[in-house]
Amino acid sequence: MIVREQNGEYMLIEQHDHALISGILAKEWNEELFIGEGRRCSVELAIEQHDACWKELDKNIVFVAGEPASFTDYPLKDKIAAYRRGIEEMILVNPYAALLISLHYSSFFRGKLDEAGVIFKQEELDRQNHLYKFLSVKEEEVHFQFDLLQLCDNLSLYLCMNEWGSSKEKEYPWFKNGFPQQLAPVGNNNFYTKWIGEDKVGITPYPFKGPNVEVTIPYKTIEKGNVSEKDFQNKYNRENKQYHSIAFVPME
Repeated sequence: MIVREQNGEYMLIEQHDHALISGILAKEWNEELFIGEGRRCSVELAIEQHDACWKELDKNIVFVAGEPASFTDYPLKDKIAAYRRGIEEMILVNPYAALLISLHYSSFFRGKLDEAGVIFKQEELDRQNHLYKFLSVKEEEVHFQFDLLQLCDNLSLYLCMNEWGSSKEKEYPWFKNGFPQQLAPVGNNNFYTKWIGEDKVGITPYPFKGPNVEVTIPYKTIEKGNVSEKDFQNKYNRENKQYHSIAFVPME
């Protein structure tokens, strides 16, 4: 779950809904800026479904320190179990997509000393080595496609984690200085974004097919207050989803 506070409310966006937005961005990616066209369907599947493992977790909101837990502070043991399950389920559908998702999740544990994280990362390194051999992959293609997954993920998170229309100074810290992924087809340049009102975001360099790409964010809001965890869950279950559309456009 993505959770942010705004105007005395919690805004909640389910992880899989955020991932579906990532998938739209991947499908709209300019063909001339893509490496490994023969794998494109698998790459799009990986990006679209990379957080499918959160669907079960998001059915039951967890509280940490009296607040509904966002994905960043969700209990690590439960997250790792979901990551592992998601990768194993994707292997049965599309092993190449599973490889990209495994690379994505194991990247979360670079330099981490948590025992559970160390074990998970080693398990995934072993799995990746097996899939590399089984699939006869090309390093250049995998490197680009993994970075594309992480970029599309981050662009969707940018839309979901920021208050819509934020000034650069008020953006979520992860994104204030751009995005870390540097893709060879766009000259290994960093991507930068900026809000242009509540329903439009400028991006440079511009990587999509058409003049703009519009996505719609489903979300729910729950008023803050003295609500028990059980009552919060019941309120969330009863609440109808709301929708907010935002377009990526070339930055002027």
